[in-house]
Amino acid sequence: MKKNLKGIALPALAVLFAGSCTKNLTSNPLQSDVNKLASGVAAAALTIDTATITLNWGTVYQKIDGFGSFAGRAVPFFEAARRDSFMQLLWGEPGLQLNMIRGEVLHTYPFDKPSGVVTIKPAGVSIDDAANSAAYLALTADQKEQLAQLWILKKVKERYQVPIMFASTWTPPLYMKTNTSSESAKNFNGLNYSCCSTDFANYLAGFVKSYQNEGLSFYGISPTNEPENVFSDWASSYWTASHLGQFITNNLRPALNAQSLNTTKIISSENAAWGTANSFLSGMDKSNVDILAGHGYVEIGDLILGKRGLNQNPVTWNYATGNRPVWMTEASDDSGTYDATMTGGLKLAINMHKFLAECNVNAYVYWLGMLSFNNNESLLGTNGDGTISYPKTYDVMGQYSRFVHAGYYRFNSTLANNSTLKISAFKDPATGKFSLVIINPGGNETHCRLNLSGFAAGSITSYVTSAASSTHWQQSAAIAPQTNGSFVLTVPATSVITFTGTAN
Repeated sequence: MKKNLKGIALPALAVLFAGSCTKNLTSNPLQSDVNKLASGVAAAALTIDTATITLNWGTVYQKIDGFGSFAGRAVPFFEAARRDSFMQLLWGEPGLQLNMIRGEVLHTYPFDKPSGVVTIKPAGVSIDDAANSAAYLALTADQKEQLAQLWILKKVKERYQVPIMFASTWTPPLYMKTNTSSESAKNFNGLNYSCCSTDFANYLAGFVKSYQNEGLSFYGISPTNEPENVFSDWASSYWTASHLGQFITNNLRPALNAQSLNTTKIISSENAAWGTANSFLSGMDKSNVDILAGHGYVEIGDLILGKRGLNQNPVTWNYATGNRPVWMTEASDDSGTYDATMTGGLKLAINMHKFLAECNVNAYVYWLGMLSFNNNESLLGTNGDGTISYPKTYDVMGQYSRFVHAGYYRFNSTLANNSTLKISAFKDPATGKFSLVIINPGGNETHCRLNLSGFAAGSITSYVTSAASSTHWQQSAAIAPQTNGSFVLTVPATSVITFTGTAN
């Protein structure tokens, strides 16, 4: 059969293949010999990595809250010469169109206990002061971080109306911890429950209130970040599930309500690994937790063996979530080896697919938006000459964030005759817009038959990220349906491709 295909001119083969798509999908006992030949040629072409995809409009799963990244490493962001470009590339229309941003409840803010006021902006300086201004340069390192984060969050809100802003807490102020000299959670160092639960809750509420006074309302706040981490040197705080549940119910929720922050949601518990979050949250008092959250790094067993990076096989939580939203609030490739190629891009694609299509998360937040050098902990980097670098992970993130918007629902997609592809589908019930994301980690181009069940579409358009693509989200011409309403799709090797359309 390969020899027969080789002997057919490409234009003729294109005509034969186009004709065969209709004939293969309809029953016609009066086919001519020419059409039979065309059908045979097309069937031969489809024997290599063929796939049949069916989208069922009527079967719906979780609602998507959105996609985001962290506003941390705020000082390098604030001081970057191209900070406005970075911001647009992450939250702007030409870029990833992220609708979420994650901040940090810094532990260094001045806190007045009697009034509960947290001072989030250093005196004598404006967020609009340049990074080389005398006022900014006179600040301490902690004050620069406080001002930089406020600038980022304000500008993201002003320029792009990003609706979901939330903050996580690495550690309480040090004087509230059991070891008052250590930022880390080593030796199980955490909040001193015997003296400081009320103070810490008031500190968190005061942080949210002070940002509200600056015109920025936090959608939610998390009192922890990787509460099980007792090994790392960075800022962290150890919690048990029991103590965290008690703190949220007895201290944090009342403190927020006392500041008229009743609508501010509480997020918990943001463990480093998805499996750890499962076991931690399953035994915790979640009665006052509004959003359940975990991170997307490798599980503890892999970490002990020296593995790091994006979890390629997170497992669905085995306890009832009570219909609360589930967010994946941090993930990146922290292995230490920079990979700007499609190999790294596919690792992120698999991680995102697993969380969205198998673990049913409502939101996905990457770790860092930018760094002033090249590292896969961030979506964007900076080359030595100051230009922006775009690893394929940036484009892969956009395959979801640009074409799956907040308010979409994941709906049923099935794959037959193929064990290589990974697929997921999302729709907007209000407009009828839909997106099908296909990941092809294999080395062969794959030809797919796309069937629509319960709806029809006039045409679809594809946007591809592959090793060969030279532009972000390379767009195809509109693809017309076959006479029976199905589509014939081509999925490049080692690629992520999104097909979008509108239901009739």
